[in-house]
Amino acid sequence: MLVNEQLSVGQRIPSEIRLAETLGVSRSSLREALRILDVLGIIEAKTGEGTVIRKADPENLKNLMTLVAVSGGIDTVDLYEARCAIEVQAAMLAALRHSDEDVRAMERALKDMDECRSADASAQSDYLFHRAIVRASQNDVLKMMMSFISDLLDEQIRDTRSRLGLEILDRFQKQHWAIFEGIVSRNPEGAGKAVRDHLTYAQEKMGFLWKRRIGR
Repeated sequence: MLVNEQLSVGQRIPSEIRLAETLGVSRSSLREALRILDVLGIIEAKTGEGTVIRKADPENLKNLMTLVAVSGGIDTVDLYEARCAIEVQAAMLAALRHSDEDVRAMERALKDMDECRSADASAQSDYLFHRAIVRASQNDVLKMMMSFISDLLDEQIRDTRSRLGLEILDRFQKQHWAIFEGIVSRNPEGAGKAVRDHLTYAQEKMGFLWKRRIGR
């Protein structure tokens, strides 16, 4: 209801009875959901006013996205597709708008990956590289979207690296450097293609590519 704008910031939510009937759930299940939303800071109980929708902030929404994923609401292929939509455009913009600090952040993450000996450290550097690309786009909406899925992205990168062999991970790193070169050389088409090729290759090696229900 929040996502579909049936409820807005500052609005009082319907009564438990009405919500339970509308959503087709028991009141006990509804209370559990409301408690979670309260902990996440999405709603707030006010004396004399009932429960109202609080002003949303990116951290709360990121937590909500993670909660949805944990409950089985986000498919791995969906996440890859979302990443492609965000990161390809971000790389193209980064090629045009990056600062010296952006370049240093990306290069630092890549060199850390070159030197990493532990899986956890290389996964963290991998995540930081992809985040640095989006930050270099200088687009606040893309950066916000990336922050919403940051926990999911971090988990996907760790899962991918834990399941693939060294030969494939070495290929990943070559692809990372190709993305970097496209950005620093201010070649938006090359940078965007390099990101798309990288994410497509990762899906192929994880066996996800085209595992999509046609007409879903």
